[in-house]
Amino acid sequence: MTNYLDKFEALLVQLNDDERDEVLEFYREYLLDANIQDYDDCVAELGTPKQLARKILADYSIRFNENLTAESTKRQKGQAGVRAIWWVVLALLSTPITIPALIVILAVLFALAAVVFAIAVAVFAIILAATLLALSAITAGVGVFTQSLWTAIFYIGGGLTIIGIELLIFPLVMWFINLIIQGVSTIVQRLYHRFVKRNRAERGGRHHEKNR
Repeated sequence: MTNYLDKFEALLVQLNDDERDEVLEFYREYLLDANIQDYDDCVAELGTPKQLARKILADYSIRFNENLTAESTKRQKGQAGVRAIWWVVLALLSTPITIPALIVILAVLFALAAVVFAIAVAVFAIILAATLLALSAITAGVGVFTQSLWTAIFYIGGGLTIIGIELLIFPLVMWFINLIIQGVSTIVQRLYHRFVKRNRAERGGRHHEKNR
């Protein structure tokens, strides 16, 4: 049991000291109460240390994401969403589940990745094209400055206007990115709750009560 818990603890570095101690104490008490001492028996009861750690980290990241308040910044929400997505995906892929369920999970994750990638490429392409157009206009304006003042002003003004518009819509772009992150996070969390079942220790109720 000690060997199992030591490996388990080493995989919980993302938790703070209090959270890690709480989780370790809970599972130590559970294994002692169940008189489970052998490493293989611990694995049979709770899964491998890596599987259990990923599940715990996914649970904590989901809880942290859900507990964010309206006062939390967009950056904090985005980081929390990305962290939740990461740990939930790892927990899903390390959970022993049936082949049909695994196919469904992989198909949904692949579809989400494809959609997010397509949106990211489109947004990047638009921003890059607008920036290049603005720089080209400014360069053209500087080039004809000595030949035609009004033409130069037109090109330079147009280029600066495009850059100004980009700066104005940048917060909207960041809002849209955070919206996508939260949407993906919600979907993968639903997959997690659907396919990752609570272990016997959690079904005993003590873990839930400790984390209220």
